[in-house]
Amino acid sequence: MRHPSSAPFRPALARNGLLLAVLIAGVAGCDKQSPPADESATAATPAPVAAPVVRFDAKLSLVNNNGAIRYDGTVDSEATRKALSTALTQAYMGQISGSLNVDKAAKPAPWQDKLPQFAAALTMPGAAVSFQGTTIELSGQASDADRVTLLEKAKALFPGYNYAGLFEGVGGAAASSDAAAQALAALEPGKAGSAEIAKALNLMNLRFDEGSARIAPASLDILSRAAKALQAGPKDARYEIVGPGGGAGQPADNEALSRQRAEAVKVQLIVAGANPGALDTRGEPGATATPLRFNPVK
Repeated sequence: MRHPSSAPFRPALARNGLLLAVLIAGVAGCDKQSPPADESATAATPAPVAAPVVRFDAKLSLVNNNGAIRYDGTVDSEATRKALSTALTQAYMGQISGSLNVDKAAKPAPWQDKLPQFAAALTMPGAAVSFQGTTIELSGQASDADRVTLLEKAKALFPGYNYAGLFEGVGGAAASSDAAAQALAALEPGKAGSAEIAKALNLMNLRFDEGSARIAPASLDILSRAAKALQAGPKDARYEIVGPGGGAGQPADNEALSRQRAEAVKVQLIVAGANPGALDTRGEPGATATPLRFNPVK
């Protein structure tokens, strides 16, 4: 008996095999596709954000050096620099020189327009005035009359500003509330001895910039009063100035800062009229905070 031939099934099997091969190839093709790119790598890198510009107040200082004016400072633009330099030269009839830096981070100077008029009034040798924002500071050598004159000029040209340094205490205002000012005012010229003067001087509570020997502007007035007391005291008296101690870290650093502050006090007293030969200085060793002291030497 003949079995039916299986030949008719071969084409079907072939077709089925071909279909299976296609499916396998398709799956393989899917597997061979490149993996998705790392999103962190393909994502656009954000542009760096520029740090905000820190603005600061334009500043300028004027110093009368024996009749010649010297100026320097920082302003906001080249146009401002040229305008100020020209105006100062025209306003001050005597010798004047200086330089101004330009920094775009500087704010416009609110005192620019009237500064030349003030400079023309700065005729006192040794006087120094600085402008920064809406603060005007008087320092250097200025008599009581000069302080009054310059303060009146400043108030007329720059009303509402902060008048610092030797502008403070004009007219005796500080004496009403400051113990040192009261004690200094109570000294009788020509009669007070060095011990009595030193006692009054030791009531002063001078302020310095943090970690610095720069005397704070608010302390310039009392030092001016102290210089007058020294001038009115015994001509042969000498004093040792011991700078405030502590606050600089290591003991050696404290002593160095104390000495620098004592020297700064001495310089300011001399500028205000005290006899240079009457003043010695030294630093306070150790880490303990100590106040400014005046020790009578003789």
